[in-house]
Amino acid sequence: MEELMRQQQLSNGQKSERQELTCSVLFTNPKFRADKSSTKDEINSIARMVSNAEDLELDRVFRKVSKNDVEETRSLNRSLFEFGHNFEDADGWLKLEQPCKDQLATVLRYMFESHLKTTVQIEINNMYFNCHFIVLQVYSRFFSELEMIPLLVTLPENTVSQKAFMLSYKWMLSDEPVLELAHIVEVYVAATYLRITGLEAHCWSYFDDVECYNEDTACALYVESKDNPAMDVVRNMMLTRIRKFLLTFVATKEFLDLPTSHLIYLLDSDEICVNTEIELFDGWVTIGTRGKCTFGV
Repeated sequence: MEELMRQQQLSNGQKSERQELTCSVLFTNPKFRADKSSTKDEINSIARMVSNAEDLELDRVFRKVSKNDVEETRSLNRSLFEFGHNFEDADGWLKLEQPCKDQLATVLRYMFESHLKTTVQIEINNMYFNCHFIVLQVYSRFFSELEMIPLLVTLPENTVSQKAFMLSYKWMLSDEPVLELAHIVEVYVAATYLRITGLEAHCWSYFDDVECYNEDTACALYVESKDNPAMDVVRNMMLTRIRKFLLTFVATKEFLDLPTSHLIYLLDSDEICVNTEIELFDGWVTIGTRGKCTFGV
């Protein structure tokens, strides 16, 4: 009997010891028993005890600290894409009616014509014009060949007048531009300086038209352009169109102010109309009295 009781006591003692050991292994806090266990061992131990360890979200309970003492957490949650949901494809997506959108050309035109968000200032004799540099670049080689995009450009007034630049920029913005006859000379001079090829060609379409410039109008254009070197070709063309209007021109002050080279060019033309040869001779005498030419009769 004593032997049996002693064996039962030993058996009970072993069970209690085993239970204490089990508890100490499974629930020991690694912060206080770091020498006996670790976080990884603790997680593995619990994973063996629980049938569905992922339900405990162990990585949310036990966090890992990197070498730089930065706490790192890896969530076990999965994204919708990992579950197989794809939002890149939808039935009938391309068949949906798309909303209307303002055309880019229309929006840009409104900005340009309204001078919104301008990018450069053009200064001419203390007057400043707010412009879009890209518009100037498209039509003018002067601006397109600048190495850097400036904030301010100063133009010489004797070559590009304020009125001429304003009309030139207006020409750039217009789809069907019409040049004003009263300012065509200064516009052409400005276009030549700024190398606006299209605007030069537009001016020449008027210069070449004999209905626009012939006789009195050609003479008037010559007088306006005779002192401008940029108009040399135009000036010479206008002189050849003074034929029947010559005698009227001779009676004006502008004729007396003609440079000798221009007068020679005019009188040498086969197109001028005079009543008698003596009128032409008088013109050559006028040249001789200026001391610029010698001739014999």
